[in-house]
Amino acid sequence: MGEMQDMISTAPPAPPARRRGLAYWIAIALAWAVLVAVVVLLFLVERFAERHATRTATAALAQIGWQMRDQLDRGMAYRYEELRILSGLQDMQPGRVPEQRRAVLERVQQSFPLYAWIGYARRDGRVEAATGGLLEGQEVSKRPWFQGGVQGAFVGDVHPALLLEKLLPQQQEPWRFVDVAMPVRDADGGLHAVLGAHLSWEWARDLQRNLLSQAESVYQAQLFVVDAKRTVLLGPAGTEGKPLDLPAVGELRAAAGAAMRDWGDGQHYATAIVPTMGQDNYPGLGWVVVVRQAEQVAFADYHQLQREMAIGGMAVCLLAALCAPLAARRLTRPLHRLTQAVGARAAGQADPIPLQTAYREVELLSRALTDADAREARDRAELEQVNAGLEARIQERTAQISASQAQLHTITDNIPALVADVDRTLRYRFANRAYLDWFGKDPDELIGETMESLYGEAAVRLWQPELARVLQGERVQFERSMVVRGQRQHSMAIYLPYRDTQGQIDGFHALVFDTTASKELELRLENEATRDALTGLPNRRLLQRNLPAALARSERQGHSLALLFLDLNGFKAVNDTHGHEAGDELLRQVGQRLVAAVRVTDTVARLAGDEYVVLLEPVSDPLADPAAVAAKIDATIATPFVLETATVQVSVSIGSAVYQPRCGTSADELLSGADSAMYAAKRSGRKPI
Repeated sequence: MGEMQDMISTAPPAPPARRRGLAYWIAIALAWAVLVAVVVLLFLVERFAERHATRTATAALAQIGWQMRDQLDRGMAYRYEELRILSGLQDMQPGRVPEQRRAVLERVQQSFPLYAWIGYARRDGRVEAATGGLLEGQEVSKRPWFQGGVQGAFVGDVHPALLLEKLLPQQQEPWRFVDVAMPVRDADGGLHAVLGAHLSWEWARDLQRNLLSQAESVYQAQLFVVDAKRTVLLGPAGTEGKPLDLPAVGELRAAAGAAMRDWGDGQHYATAIVPTMGQDNYPGLGWVVVVRQAEQVAFADYHQLQREMAIGGMAVCLLAALCAPLAARRLTRPLHRLTQAVGARAAGQADPIPLQTAYREVELLSRALTDADAREARDRAELEQVNAGLEARIQERTAQISASQAQLHTITDNIPALVADVDRTLRYRFANRAYLDWFGKDPDELIGETMESLYGEAAVRLWQPELARVLQGERVQFERSMVVRGQRQHSMAIYLPYRDTQGQIDGFHALVFDTTASKELELRLENEATRDALTGLPNRRLLQRNLPAALARSERQGHSLALLFLDLNGFKAVNDTHGHEAGDELLRQVGQRLVAAVRVTDTVARLAGDEYVVLLEPVSDPLADPAAVAAKIDATIATPFVLETATVQVSVSIGSAVYQPRCGTSADELLSGADSAMYAAKRSGRKPI
């Protein structure tokens, strides 16, 4: 019985339940950390990419809308002014025979064939003379254009042909007109007759085809022109004459702008709404230009980026899942060795505890175990062993300090940034390995050197305000840009003041992060938003932003400047004869010639179509200098252009406007004045001034 009790009491205890080791939990933690980081990064990148895709798509459509708006307003203003001048000609005054009037009207129609009909109706409403003799002798007093012309200058909205439908040649599309009418007054100012013109709506179709030929191939966009009642005047097949349905938009003119919109067909479109404004004396008819692009087209690059990011994220997570166990085993290997050594000591083996220095915690643990061994040995040793123990402790402390310093170097050398300690004389006391990667300068050789020896005197002088502030005890953060090994590098610098034991500023700590990638992206986006995609010249947006600054410089420095507004003559014929690619090549060569014809201080910009603007800054003679530059431009444009498919020749109409200090003219007024002068030059056919 006693033997059985002894056997029971000496039986080994049951082994504890096996628990998962530290390596398992570290692997799980690393995998989760990578997963969370990837998800957060993908979310942030996707948000940015979506906003960028929206801005890019809507901005391109707005540019198309602005170009169509300008072409419509400019074309109508030109016809309006042309008919106003025609009504005042001597041939339209009382006393002329109908044959004389008809000959003048037909010459005007020949100069612009899209005049479907021009007629001269007496005060009683009877047509006295008309192009082709159409409707002569008929009474038109009930027609809106005649009634409007009796009251004054009149512009009528798009409408189908009534009286002229059967008289005009047959065409694929039904005849539709825009009416323009002007009163003809006698010498006493009384109403003598009404001069009316039916402008064929085909000119607007030509504008749409010319403008959308490139936009459809590049952007796959659709363009609508809508009247004040929201009826589609011009649009894709099947939409003309129908109301434009935008469920979430009330008044179109009030909703002007570019955004993603629901068109009521279950799809979203990038949509630009651009109202016409009228021009000069032409008041406008309330038309609105609407350009749209399907969401799947606008966001094609964005959706491709989504797929690539998803694949990349899964690849990173898979790699992390494969590498996490290896990293965990490597991290826990020193602890595993310590636990084996402790288990061996518990089993009675006299093997020493191995010193593990892979990282700080395991080093402290192994040293604690070693210290326990040393204390046990010192209890059994004599005085000599005590002295030996003291020496061992001194050596141990020295090793700890060395290990701490080595650890500090390891940490800073693995930070992806420049880390340094600089004294008050701007000499380096410490530098991490990043200086070798950035500048090819060994960190140890940099100790004792000055910042000027590394960056150069000019750079340190540029940063002098920030250096002065940090040496006064202020934390400083600023952006830097410099050339490193032949490459432009952008960085963010953070200077932290360092105080000695007496509280005095002894120097500062410097942390510098490379921001080149993000800065270059920012600069590239800015350049794309302000440069004309075809010619590379500044676009309308950049001109409108820089012109007020030029006026401010004129006021501040007391010099004059001039603005030249240029429009090519014969460009449409090049497009129609040789194709739009030849027209694009012509526009690029025109831009190159304009840049070569002016000074470096002058600015050449392309507004839209075949319109350019040249800003002359400064000018010493406000009359002679713009005229001389205009003559030089006229001569260089007159030289034939050698294109890939043909050699062509065009001319240019130029208008100028001069700004003098304290004249009170705004940037918009200056641009409008140059524009009006150009149209006056085009109408008169005179040389550029």
